[in-house]
Amino acid sequence: MKMIYDAQEARQIDEWAKTSGLPLEVLMERAGSEIAKRIKNRHTKEERILIMCGTGNNGGDGYVIGRELVRDGYDVTMHAPFGEAKTATAHVHQYYAENFGLATEAVCGQYDVIVDGLFGTGFDGDRLTKSIHDVFDWVREQQQQGAKLYAIDIPSGIPSNQTTGFSGQAIRADVTFSLHAFKRSAFLLKTAPFFGKLEKIDLGLPAFGGWQLMSESIAPLLTRDPYGHKGTYGTALLIGGSETMPGSIQLAARAALRSGVGKLQVATVPTAQIGLIMNAPEAMVLNQITTTIQEVLDQVDVAGIGPGLTSDSISDWIELLFAQDIPVVLDAGALIRDSYPERKAAIVVTPHIGEFARMTKRTVREIQDDLFGQASEYAVLHQVIVVLKAHVILVATPEGGGYLINGASSGLAKGGSGDTLFGILTSLLGQKEYFKHIPVEQLIALGASWYAQASKQVEQHIHPSSIVATDVIDQLGQVKN
Repeated sequence: MKMIYDAQEARQIDEWAKTSGLPLEVLMERAGSEIAKRIKNRHTKEERILIMCGTGNNGGDGYVIGRELVRDGYDVTMHAPFGEAKTATAHVHQYYAENFGLATEAVCGQYDVIVDGLFGTGFDGDRLTKSIHDVFDWVREQQQQGAKLYAIDIPSGIPSNQTTGFSGQAIRADVTFSLHAFKRSAFLLKTAPFFGKLEKIDLGLPAFGGWQLMSESIAPLLTRDPYGHKGTYGTALLIGGSETMPGSIQLAARAALRSGVGKLQVATVPTAQIGLIMNAPEAMVLNQITTTIQEVLDQVDVAGIGPGLTSDSISDWIELLFAQDIPVVLDAGALIRDSYPERKAAIVVTPHIGEFARMTKRTVREIQDDLFGQASEYAVLHQVIVVLKAHVILVATPEGGGYLINGASSGLAKGGSGDTLFGILTSLLGQKEYFKHIPVEQLIALGASWYAQASKQVEQHIHPSSIVATDVIDQLGQVKN
């Protein structure tokens, strides 16, 4: 399980370790030893290695790394630009390093490898003094000359939780060794590029917390009962499309069919019906009128509404869906609610960043700066599942926390991608009885992961600029996990 922590959760796990008889000194030893091993696997003893240690626990990790490297004959320089260690645990490891002959010294010349142990998750951007700026500038000059940079836990200068007010002044790592869990800012738009490649360092601690990186296999979604029939995999109802946007509901329908639902019914406008008959002949096409929706609601296991929808009757149709004890997925034109009814069956909203800004009455920048906090706040306040589509996908749960899905193709930044994901999620929720061993939120996260993986695999034969939604839909049936 790959967890994503904020600064408070990182402190809580340290406190838990301390009260459980696992001193921070031991955790620091584990972290530094593992990082040193990974550096040794990448670099030779002839390369000059600089380890930059701050005054806190990140600096303590750095002293362990230095000691481990010099013991094995590596050329190591220890540098503490802001003075000696101030925390008790870091001070212990500085003492051990000095006993190995590793006294801190001034920098001199060009280095091949730099380890950034200056600041950790407790860094406050208001502390950016001129001396810190000078150190960051010097590091950038070293990188321009070819130095490889490794950050301990988080690149120095990067905030942990959200990026409001982040100035862009920070160390940019080639690789960040995340201790025990990833940090939220590793996935935020402003700060993600500073982390470089993420590598998790397991410290042998239990996993807890609200958010996790979706890493489970989607294999359960690809299983099929050899004795099943179409009723085994549920019935889904999709409502959407308009005279000016007939393609949205067609993409959603095709994606739903590719995602395994047993029976699919689609209520849409006449303009879209022709395309559905041609491109998704497996679907049952209905007229988009209230009486028709009422007639079929007791026959379906899930309803999704919104793609391409512009009708004045949207609110009435949503009320009809909420009155039925089935999951409801709201997308695009159906994201118009200020409140949601209390009900047993799940309500899922699937906004992109712009739609979510409108729903929360915040700016796009405010959402991007605090992606986890904003998504979680809305999900908890309204007791709905939020599938927030940004450069990553967040699935926020009504209990707080949720799942993050990353690694999707940049080619998804086009019209029709959201309709595709909407179709996949509605289809999977329609199969909830078949997937009853999987919690609803996890089922949705697995569906988003399927979508992301399909998009990435399309890149193997189509350039991202040329990817369209139908390419991803066609790839769904060929995803290898």
